[in-house]
Amino acid sequence: TNLDFAPYRRQTLLRRTHRRMGLHQIQHLSAYLERLRGDPQEAAALARDLTINVSGFFRDPQAWKILDEKVIAPLVQERDANAAIRVWVPGCATGEEAYSLAMLIAVRAQEARKSFDLRIFATDVAHHLLPAARAGLYPASIADDVGAGRLERFFDIEHDSYQVKKSVRESITFAPQNLLQDPPFSRLDLISCRNLLIYLEPAIQKKVLALFHFALREHGHLFLGPAESVSGQE
Repeated sequence: TNLDFAPYRRQTLLRRTHRRMGLHQIQHLSAYLERLRGDPQEAAALARDLTINVSGFFRDPQAWKILDEKVIAPLVQERDANAAIRVWVPGCATGEEAYSLAMLIAVRAQEARKSFDLRIFATDVAHHLLPAARAGLYPASIADDVGAGRLERFFDIEHDSYQVKKSVRESITFAPQNLLQDPPFSRLDLISCRNLLIYLEPAIQKKVLALFHFALREHGHLFLGPAESVSGQE
């Protein structure tokens, strides 16, 4: 599949591999290896299972509230009108996190009566998820997470679904990227990488954090998940 999962935590790899084995009622890893060698579709299915594709709008609401108040609001106030605001969402999955950021920035920009050249780069190694992210079409069940006000302002109703308005979708570039192999973005104001580092081995986490440090401008911010930290790095 041209995907290298060696940096992933061993227990994660084993747990998800055993899940695939169970679906096929295969008892031994050696037998499953033979299945993978002879069945490209199963190899692709395993790769999809191994990539982290859990996402949602405004997950951990209190964390998003703090991000909005302590990072986005000051950024919008300090930044000159029509200047660029650059954000990166690695491991974007189906796009909810990137759209959440776009909505928060849009609200703060309107309050400040400013417009910006907003550029949100949302990337994922699981390229099969990106078409859904670009479409921005989500089930009605997102209503509780998004809230009535944001739904009315940023979404169109499509039958029994909600679609992110085109103006918001156009502020986000969804692209395939291998975080551990491809070059990062640069001069970023904010990186939102939530609940991805926990799936990587500690040594790889440090490598990724160093990459993020390089990618952020001075006084930029890194938004991590509740179970993640900077691993003792200054």
